[in-house]
Amino acid sequence: MNDATGAIYVPPKSGLPFLVVTFEGGGIRTQTATSRSEARALLAKQTRSVRSAEKLADGELKPAKQ
Repeated sequence: MNDATGAIYVPPKSGLPFLVVTFEGGGIRTQTATSRSEARALLAKQTRSVRSAEKLADGELKPAKQ
């Protein structure tokens, strides 16, 4: 799987956290969030970081100088 994809699962009962699931390179990563907006931010952050890492591995991006 080249592109990171993911999903946000809404809690079945109030008081439970949202579940953010991302699928990347054959693996699964899960995180919890207290609100829908936090879950969206986590999903966007995970998707961006995985895509950047893939581009770096493919030579499309240059590593940042330190």
